[in-house]
Amino acid sequence: MESNSANSRVNLSISQKIPFTGGKVTVSNSLNRLDLFGDTQHSTSYSASWFGINLSQPLNFFNAMKWDKKIQDAKFEYNNIINIKNGVGIKKKAVKNYFELLKIKNEKDILIKRLEATDRYKKYIINLIKAGKVIVYDSIDVELRLLNEQKNLSFLNKVENLKIENINTFFKKELFRNSDSLTIPVINTNLKEKDFYINKYMDAYYITEKNNLLSFQKNIKQLERNKFYAASLSVGAGFNNSAAEYSGIFKNPNESQNFSISLNVPLLDFSKKRIELEILRTQYDVEILNLEQEKIFNIERISFLYEEINDLLDNLQIEKSRTDLLKIKLSRMRTLLYAQKILFQDYSETENLLFESLNAKINIIQNIYNKMTELEEITLIEIIKND
Repeated sequence: MESNSANSRVNLSISQKIPFTGGKVTVSNSLNRLDLFGDTQHSTSYSASWFGINLSQPLNFFNAMKWDKKIQDAKFEYNNIINIKNGVGIKKKAVKNYFELLKIKNEKDILIKRLEATDRYKKYIINLIKAGKVIVYDSIDVELRLLNEQKNLSFLNKVENLKIENINTFFKKELFRNSDSLTIPVINTNLKEKDFYINKYMDAYYITEKNNLLSFQKNIKQLERNKFYAASLSVGAGFNNSAAEYSGIFKNPNESQNFSISLNVPLLDFSKKRIELEILRTQYDVEILNLEQEKIFNIERISFLYEEINDLLDNLQIEKSRTDLLKIKLSRMRTLLYAQKILFQDYSETENLLFESLNAKINIIQNIYNKMTELEEITLIEIIKND
């Protein structure tokens, strides 16, 4: 005689960890239906258990939930640091691209002014040649310079177009156009005391230290607690019943209780646990050493950057004074040039010194911005405002 069966089961359970002890409370309900099929008969039975409450508690007093909460909070704070550093990284790229384009445009503007000045002087020389006051030879240097400047201007136009295209492609938006004129950024910074930046770095350092060490501390503590044994306690209570009809399982339910203690002693694994613990402690000590070395390096770097920025600010003032003096000198030499009191070559040399000073001023400002963004990246303090 053949017989077949079909079993259907529905379970619903809710569990909640206990923060203070590391245990867990579970409430569960289940419903079963069993169908038996035979040649001559067919029977159905139901069984159920409901409001089953179970408490399980590790007896090694290791609260994994408490540790996980600490690790999660530390990770959240650390992710905020990473987000700030990513923002500074974008700012550094923006500063780099801005100054690269600024230098190209500045060099181009200077070259256009030199072309205009050279062309004016060329016309002046031609009039003197026609008047017989100078010979044709005197115009050769002017002609050569004019040709060289025209060639350089054509090259700079191509470089500018390529740089603008690269910047707009990188940032995925049209930030610059060829017609845009860029201004030299004004340095409006009032540096605080050096200790302020070191203290701000230490705030970020402690967050990083906590994030990097907590997982090691958790695993070490867990291995120490489970080194010799692992034990747990389980206590539960609930109701259950069975009946031939569905409505019958809710009549006169039976009360059930359970109590158990489990103990796991690794008789042959003591040495393995000990080695795992030693490896973890070594890794923990190495991480502490790495963090300490990084801290020393960054504190020294903050001090160095602080002094560099102050030195660059002083150099900027000196270069500004040098530029002003060269402008005055060039203006006076222009008068002498048109009066044929000095050679065109002498005038050109002073003009080159002026343009070199203008470029040096931009380079100093760029260097200041680079140092400031690096200081921001270490201390997470906004020094350059996002205007």
